[in-house]
Amino acid sequence: MWVTVKGEHLTVKIDLDRYDPSPNPFLLIFTVDEHILLGACWKGKIDGDESNVYGFFESLLTACYYFLQPEHPHVQEITKFDKKNARRYGFELKDEVVVYQVPEGSSLYYFCSNGKTARIYYHNELLEFTNCPEFKGRHKGVVELPLKEFVEDVLKISREFLEKYAPLIEEILHKHGKWFDDYDFLQKFYREVEELYKKKFGSENRRA
Repeated sequence: MWVTVKGEHLTVKIDLDRYDPSPNPFLLIFTVDEHILLGACWKGKIDGDESNVYGFFESLLTACYYFLQPEHPHVQEITKFDKKNARRYGFELKDEVVVYQVPEGSSLYYFCSNGKTARIYYHNELLEFTNCPEFKGRHKGVVELPLKEFVEDVLKISREFLEKYAPLIEEILHKHGKWFDDYDFLQKFYREVEELYKKKFGSENRRA
């Protein structure tokens, strides 16, 4: 059973039926507008890639957490460190806050922001081998969107995931003897990011 959480730009689909007892137990598709950052396309069908769902949403919230307080000393240190690594992978980053995303399945991406725009630099190895014409040559690149809309999308899909699907995933994990993911922490982290958003943009200007 595929479940979907969707914002204006970001869409996440998770397959709850196929569980693999590994650090990345669920198949996940992550798209930003028409770009597939995580997942594959073969014979006209888009499918997921192995993912740690908890870690995936934590990374999205972490990116927002850093982008909304770019002057924080820890954020500055993380940016210096991640910029060096990003260049090693061939990403030409600009003068922006950088958050490294631990590889999910066969994808690698860096979340970046200059305070107004969010950029996601990505390399989706699975998509290199696609036979879907619409995705040929689009396995690597950069996606841009307004920072405000990026944060709003992350908050929207994170809230929907935590309310509707985190309990289902917890149930599946417990069924397989896994008890390590702390969704209470993720709830708390979501609320922290939401407060930072309100301070920067004001709650009255937020999209539903």
